[in-house]
Amino acid sequence: MAKHIRNRRTQGRQNRSSTSSSARTFLRSPFRSTAEWFDEYFLHQSKLFYSLVMLIVLMVSFGLIMVLSSSNVNSIKADGDPFGYFKGQLLYAVVGFVSMIFISMRSMEWIQRFANLLMLGGIVGQLLVLVPGIGVSVGGNTNWIRILFIQIQPSEFLKLGLILFIAGFLSQSMDQLWDFNRGAKQAIVAGFGSALLVFITGRDMGTAIVIVMIVIALMYLAGLPQEHLRKFYGLAAIGFAAGAVISPSRVLRILNFFVSMFGQSSAVDDGANWQVKHGTWALASGGIFGTGLGQSKLNWGWIPEVENDFIFAIIGEEWGLIGSIVVLGCFFLLSKHLRNIARNARTDFASLAVNGIMLWILLQALINIAVVLHLMPVLGVPLPLMSKGGSSLIAVLMSLGVVLAIERQPQSQRVSRR
Repeated sequence: MAKHIRNRRTQGRQNRSSTSSSARTFLRSPFRSTAEWFDEYFLHQSKLFYSLVMLIVLMVSFGLIMVLSSSNVNSIKADGDPFGYFKGQLLYAVVGFVSMIFISMRSMEWIQRFANLLMLGGIVGQLLVLVPGIGVSVGGNTNWIRILFIQIQPSEFLKLGLILFIAGFLSQSMDQLWDFNRGAKQAIVAGFGSALLVFITGRDMGTAIVIVMIVIALMYLAGLPQEHLRKFYGLAAIGFAAGAVISPSRVLRILNFFVSMFGQSSAVDDGANWQVKHGTWALASGGIFGTGLGQSKLNWGWIPEVENDFIFAIIGEEWGLIGSIVVLGCFFLLSKHLRNIARNARTDFASLAVNGIMLWILLQALINIAVVLHLMPVLGVPLPLMSKGGSSLIAVLMSLGVVLAIERQPQSQRVSRR
């Protein structure tokens, strides 16, 4: 034990010495050091690695363009600068890419330690929304914290921490999933507990539903027996019903959704249908080829949170049906890449982590788009990589950094799962 501790300390000193040496080398020759780092990071990687990186850059770049196009009117109203929201989102994108690259260069051992820290940080951050002067309310949800000039939504980072945390303990009991206490029970406590925490502290039912769906889908992919999965389904149904009935506004939105499905929208308060109605107008006005970039009419105050939850409506208006299908294709292509990486992962932890990240991005994208298409009640979740929102963008890019770290492992250390 003492020898192990000494080895850990020696390794830590060596790492700090290496970091210090790298910093001095960079200061002496920044261009050469940057070129050498670029070669080390990008050269001799798999085709899947390059394809995934290019797809991420493409989707984030398109998201920045759409944030600028959809938010310029609201940005002028907020501070008189049509580029105000865009510049903020651009800064978040830079921070997100730096975080993604940093995480993608870490080892699996580092990522597993990082998972516990991120999970704990997400829980503490979510509790801080209850502290006066720190918690910030937006749109009726107190789901943000502000420390100095930085505003963060802890629940976005809690999603990543939860996925990695579940992947960690589940990978240790893959052969004992039949034992409820070894896998399912812990997943219920971690997953549903996190969702309940987000719902109680932040009153954010949309994020809570996303968390529950991720946990259930991940446990299904892991091979949890049906008798255990039925407990997840039952708890999810009870939680959804309880969360809906305690809020008059949620009841109104749900009733409005079901009633309007039968063409009786006048039977309920039209205000509850405002976003969906005008989102439908935006999609309809786009037609096949769209009105053109920057030519949206509905972003002139007709759709609340248009640059966030309803950005897909502006994509449909300006890029038309073809552009909307391309965006859907990008998400499914991203999911396909992540699924392939998960199948080729070296360890159960890596495979489960990538599958969880894939489920997070795909399910949240489908929920967001389904709301805009009026296939689901309004839940208020962003479109990953494209909606305005710093915490969401940074957290998703961090999760993709985990995926890239797994894909960057030497081919000799990976075992095909096909």
